[in-house]
Formats: sequence, structure tokens, C-alpha cells
Amino acid sequence: MKYVISLLFSGLLMASPLLAQNNADNQHRMMTEGPVTKTTEDMITNISSRELFLMENSMNDYYSATWRRDIYREVPNVEGNETLFYPSASTDKRANLFSLLINLLSDNTIKAYRYEDQPDFNINNERNIREVLDENKIAYTAVDNRTVSVLKEDIVKANIISYFVKERWYYDIKTGKGDVRVVAICPIICDRGRTFPMFWINFDDISVYLARAISPVAVANVTPVLSNASMFDIFRNRYYRGCIYQVGMRNLSQYFTTPESLAKERARIETELDYVQSRFDAVAVAHHED
Repeated sequence: MKYVISLLFSGLLMASPLLAQNNADNQHRMMTEGPVTKTTEDMITNISSRELFLMENSMNDYYSATWRRDIYREVPNVEGNETLFYPSASTDKRANLFSLLINLLSDNTIKAYRYEDQPDFNINNERNIREVLDENKIAYTAVDNRTVSVLKEDIVKANIISYFVKERWYYDIKTGKGDVRVVAICPIICDRGRTFPMFWINFDDISVYLARAISPVAVANVTPVLSNASMFDIFRNRYYRGCIYQVGMRNLSQYFTTPESLAKERARIETELDYVQSRFDAVAVAHHED
């Protein structure tokens, strides 16, 4: 079902609200000392305006689509998903995904949104980073009214066992374009044997940063060419393994109450998505030949 979509950079300007937000936040970042440890995250998060311009291709463009379907997966810390969990702490060369998210949230560069069954990126759903850290027992020091400082060792203590990933499958019959995009991710933390979704992150908000974060694990099992793929590549091309737990507003476990029936329904949906993907590929080939 998975396929390769090259990471293309174009010279088009991206939406002005995102550009304004990131410009402002990067200016704030440069005027203050980085609150998280000096690692590769400093390089990743120091984004230039030019890079923001060139990341237009990462923005989700499905709003005029004729057909859409939202697929929710739980992506656990298992073989095949190492990129999302290792290294356990960011180093001078590799970034840990959760640490990078906390870094960006601590600097007020991106926003976290209240966890709901379906993410809603509304200003009323924005979460305060201090509340998020307090709820999940992650120590921090307030820097000013907007930012906090979190030590690397305190981030490592957070037991992130999986991520919820929302995919949007869409097709526009007018343009003949079909695609699959990651819309949102949500880290799942385990505390004393109980698991809790922490917050939703709008994938568009972090795309430009993930594009600079080289995957800490070689993905040569996919293709040797991608052995230095970025985290953005991993998400964009869906090089991760995860079970479907929700389709649209329908949580599968509420309708399929036995392990056998749930597994059967998941397999049926995956087969259906395989067919949809094959149609996307066929249309893309036909357009290319034209």
C-alpha cells in the first residue's frame, strides 16, 4: 500500500499566515537562549524564511477534493517504527521526535491542541505548554510568559509508547489528483501502566522542521536510496507500521468487539485502501504519459 512520493521543493510562496507565524517565532527564538539542550534540534529549529518558502509542497492541499476519507492509526514502538522513537534522547546528529516537539512547543514556535477523537485546530482548542507538562509530570522552568525550559533528561523520562497518526485520503475528479497526506500526530504517554493521548499537533506546522531531521534509523529495508531519509519523508511516504483504530468518526472497537472481528475489519479496510492506492497510481501514470 505504501509508495514513494519524492520530496519536491518549488519556488512558490506558502500561505502568508504560516509564514508570518514562523517568522515571528524564529525571531523570538534568536532573541532568547534555546531552552532545550544544545543538540541537532538547534539546527533543525533555526529555519530561514527561504526554507519556509520552499516547503510549499508539504502543505496539505485537499480542501477542494471531491472525495475524502480520514484514517486513524496507532503507530507503536515496534520494529519498523524506530524512526519515531530512537534515539531516546537527541544527540549532536540525530533528533528524537518527541524531544523535538517539546522543543518547538517550549519556544512557542508551534501549538499543541486538546486531544479529541478528531483533531480540531481551532484557537479555542490550543493547549498551554505548562499545563501539558504539568499534567504529564514533565519538569520545566519558566523562562518568560511565552516560553519554558525543559532539560533533556526530563524529556527522556516521558514514556512515549506510540503515536496516533491521522491520514487523509483524497481524490479530486476535476484535476485527477489523488493522494494521501498525514494531517496530525499525537504522542501517547504511559504512566504507571495507563496510557494517555497527550495532544494533537498539526502536521503542516512541523513539516519544515521534520524535513531537516534526518532519520536516526536506516530505512534500507524500504529502499537503499532512502537510508538518509528525513522524518518528513517517513511520514509523507508512510514508512511506518500502525493498526487502523478509527475511520472518520467511527471508532472500530465500538463496533467490532472481539479481537477476531476487529482484525477482520481492519484487514478489509486495508484491502480497500490498497485498491484506492492502485487507482491513484494508475491515474498518476496516465497523466505522466500524457
